[in-house]
Amino acid sequence: MAYIKVSIPKSGDGAGAATIKNPTVIVIDVEDIETEPTRSVGNTELVGDIALKTGAKAVGIYATPSSIHPTEESQGEVDARSCVKGVEFDHPGDSVAIANFAEAFMNKGIVVIVRECDGSADGRARLIGSKCNPLYLQPEYTNTNEATRRHFVAKQEQGDKFVIGTYAGAMPTLADAPAAESGA
Repeated sequence: MAYIKVSIPKSGDGAGAATIKNPTVIVIDVEDIETEPTRSVGNTELVGDIALKTGAKAVGIYATPSSIHPTEESQGEVDARSCVKGVEFDHPGDSVAIANFAEAFMNKGIVVIVRECDGSADGRARLIGSKCNPLYLQPEYTNTNEATRRHFVAKQEQGDKFVIGTYAGAMPTLADAPAAESGA
């Protein structure tokens, strides 16, 4: 559907307040995606579900809610502007499971779902990246007298014509948590 021009009044009191995020960031390997939602320019609401290949599961990662930051950056010249999307988040600690994830996913294309705790039953979900224009992880590790954490920056290598979309489809099945490990 093409964009329909509408006037945009203030959304309501507190519209500009920070939005609390659900602490589970959902990461999907693009190689596991069978089909994904569609969209058109001027309509950020995605149509359809993310369907994973048989047996595939997404990865749910706990992130400190205040550290979850979806990003959009416009770039380019007039008539050729594009938007590079991404997300940053911190995972506290340095378990074997999170270190393994950082290493295994560093060179994989991914899409990410971030959900907002906006007062609705499920929270608004934002889909960042696509199968054709995925995000790529840039993991960082910190172990100082102030914190031990994994910081993840996931960003597209190339911009496209879309901003971050709103996803109302079915959530993918998440992989199980690892067996308990010591010292994490």
